Amino acid sequence: MSEELNDHEGASDSGGERVWHIWPRDCAREDRLYTAVDGKQDSNFLSDISQDRLFCDAAENLVTANVYTSAGWGRMSSSEEEIENVRGKKSLVIQSLDDLETHLDALQLDTPAQTISYFIDPEYSWGRLQVSEEVARRLFSSLPVHQQFISVISTFGEKISPVEQSYLTYFDRIQILNPFRTFRNTDSTIFTQTCGYDLGYLYKYVDLHGRERPKDPFAIRQTGVYHKYDPQAKRSVWIFIQPSESLKERLDSLFSRYKDNPIDLALQIEIHFLVLTHAAKNWRPYIKYLEDTFSRIQDKTEKGFYSNLDLETDSSSPKINFGDVREIHFFMDNLRTILQLIQMDYQIAKKVQQLLRRLRNRWIQETALNILTPRLEDVCDRFEQHLYDLSGHESRLNMLLMRANDISRLIQQIIDYRTGQFSQATNNKLNSLVSNAVGQGESIHSLARKGAKDTKMMKLFTIFTVIFLPGTFIAV
Repeated sequence: MSEELNDHEGASDSGGERVWHIWPRDCAREDRLYTAVDGKQDSNFLSDISQDRLFCDAAENLVTANVYTSAGWGRMSSSEEEIENVRGKKSLVIQSLDDLETHLDALQLDTPAQTISYFIDPEYSWGRLQVSEEVARRLFSSLPVHQQFISVISTFGEKISPVEQSYLTYFDRIQILNPFRTFRNTDSTIFTQTCGYDLGYLYKYVDLHGRERPKDPFAIRQTGVYHKYDPQAKRSVWIFIQPSESLKERLDSLFSRYKDNPIDLALQIEIHFLVLTHAAKNWRPYIKYLEDTFSRIQDKTEKGFYSNLDLETDSSSPKINFGDVREIHFFMDNLRTILQLIQMDYQIAKKVQQLLRRLRNRWIQETALNILTPRLEDVCDRFEQHLYDLSGHESRLNMLLMRANDISRLIQQIIDYRTGQFSQATNNKLNSLVSNAVGQGESIHSLARKGAKDTKMMKLFTIFTVIFLPGTFIAV
């Protein structure tokens, strides 16, 4: 989508039609440090990656949304019809711009207190997102989504190999009523109303891929999260990019429990805790798989500890070769990748916890929010436990990495030692061959001298025969 097309669409509003803004160019008016130059660069960047790999064609839109209100909760999925499954639950299509406008109009007429969650998935793990650039821009501009979310969404899209596997991004912003106002030290009006916030991050995790290959049953996945809480509009908006099906089910179950108050402040923070802990649920079984893999490697490489160093070994003695070192190095490379992912998840959880504490310090000024303080404290404590668990996983991986490194070095030293032994044995054999060759040379030289002497005697005998033999015949 070009800038010219966007400008034309934004300016052609008439007859009460919705005015569309261009995301992220026109959606950062409340950010004091985000200029028009930044917005134009980000908008052009989004267009470039869209054409290259990110968004799908307009006919392939498939955005799923869940809307939870105090009057009930409903799901809007990829069906073009409205379906009344149970009271308070309804479905709506978001497959085109018209469907998006219908959806946004319906939100304005619904109960004011709303929590809305959007799920944007690719067709397959490394495929393009099932949303067109135009629908994505207009959806994000209508909410509006913080412009820094572009750093999250740009990591998705069509790939043929791992891309930015080590990339980490996180941002948050606590909203203030007038971002361009300069506050004095004695001015406390900033705390007189509940603060909203924007929060976004990209986290990595491992999940079972369910394929025969590769042998490793786990694959690295990623999910992008954006959350906007607006207490003035009584609305909370969530955007999930490529979430797992199990996460969708857990979120649906959680919101069902809070359907009477889906905008609950503590609930919004608890959702982040649920998302991050759900992402970490496979770390323990995966590390166990890595430990089992290491044990199998170690069984083969016990030769590194017990292999006979002598060259003359029987056939039952374990053999070592460079392939053992290569296998361990490949295993260690995988360990380092997983270790970094856990460290990244730790940093994400730590940043969310810090944001929670900053919000608590602001919300605590509100008398009406005092009742939420115990729940906020409880979430903080749960984050501490989660951070402790991640630290434990990191410690296990570090220990596994050190053990693998020790075995690798020992096997390499044994290979080097045996190489030295082999070289020495080869040199000894060469020296023996040279000595034998020298001895044989002396024998040949002696035989040659004896042969020369015999040749000389034969010459004398021949001369003697030639001179005296004829006279002997005459005398007879």
